[in-house]
Amino acid sequence: MKIAIIGAGITGLSAAYELSKQQHKVTIFERSEVPGGLGTYIKVKNNYIERYYHHFFESDNLIIELTKELKIDNKLKFYKVKTGVYCENRIYPFSTPFDLLRFSPLSFLNRIRCGLATGFLKFLPLPPYPLDKIPAEKWIKKYEGKKVYEKIWGPLLEGKFSKYSSKISALWLWGRIADRSPRLGYFDGSVKILFDALLAKLKKKGCKIMLGAQIESIEKDKDGVIIKGKNIEEIFNKVIITTVSPVANFLIKSGLPQSLRSHLKSIDQLGAVCLILELKHSIQSQYWLNLCDKKSKVLVMVEHTNMIDKKYYGGRTLVYLANYIHRDDPRFITTDEEIIKEYTQILKSINSNYKDSWILKSYISRVPRAQTIFSTGALKTLPPFKLADNIYMANIDQMYPHDRNLDQGIELGKKVAAMI
Repeated sequence: MKIAIIGAGITGLSAAYELSKQQHKVTIFERSEVPGGLGTYIKVKNNYIERYYHHFFESDNLIIELTKELKIDNKLKFYKVKTGVYCENRIYPFSTPFDLLRFSPLSFLNRIRCGLATGFLKFLPLPPYPLDKIPAEKWIKKYEGKKVYEKIWGPLLEGKFSKYSSKISALWLWGRIADRSPRLGYFDGSVKILFDALLAKLKKKGCKIMLGAQIESIEKDKDGVIIKGKNIEEIFNKVIITTVSPVANFLIKSGLPQSLRSHLKSIDQLGAVCLILELKHSIQSQYWLNLCDKKSKVLVMVEHTNMIDKKYYGGRTLVYLANYIHRDDPRFITTDEEIIKEYTQILKSINSNYKDSWILKSYISRVPRAQTIFSTGALKTLPPFKLADNIYMANIDQMYPHDRNLDQGIELGKKVAAMI
């Protein structure tokens, strides 16, 4: 068959890879001039780093399997890293159960409750689907305590989902906890290694990859599906759309019932604004630092060079400062200078020696739709893979109850390819 795929992120490329194995003729249309979706990257000295922080878990079996198929498994390495929590103007290590026992902002009883409840979610053998109907906030307050929510989970949920935090399901919280692993994986040379190998394999199999291709409409036709865009008009037997659901709804001009259109339009996502700093000096010793401070304009600080040696980046410290915000937030239109000024305030709180003169270079990336808002009852409202005859969709809106990551993207690509 002749198959079109809209989007060259990990889901689109994975679907193309599976379909090309079956000798289908695949064409990928990507609006950007570079493939990768949220996995795109920038150059730092003689190396690369992702625009939006990436790492992998030891439970990411599909990533590991794919690296073996592509013969790049020697490039994926796992590291024991330090994680921490910034709370009450202090950094607390938070990598082990013993760190939790020493977390003084909570009483000893609340530390025990937090550890037992989190451990319960972590080691459940199957997804606890009844939690889909329970708000995470309510579950945490009941089983871990109000103080645990106030000091740890509340700032994180509110930082990630803002005004939607009270609606997020406890099943999403389970997915967030269950997938984590003590060691984190990273490619020598960034995720660019994975995308380059996948693209090379696709080209070898005859897959066409059209970059800078702005698709304007997808229409049903008696012979299949017509894809139209600037200097593009082509008929395919089937199409897979990997953009978020509201965008997919906009692109599809015919063939969808009104009820499905309304549902696709109603699915909402938060965007992200991510700042990368090249610094002269290190800020602190943790790789991952959750900022449990409601005054902070930033949700997380990732000091990348606390996992990967700074010698690979010309001796520079690399730090991510990021936040999830709705696309109507002013930070999507404010200047880069204002973002840098606002986001770096937290560095001054964490390290009293920090000065703006430490900044050697900065990069700001904005994406309007990066994290789906999964409210209670989301299991019943997940969008379908098949939208109409010959029109399919696979995107981040279908990753629930797991958190968004590349492994889930590969799984979605495999699923939709198998359906076709």
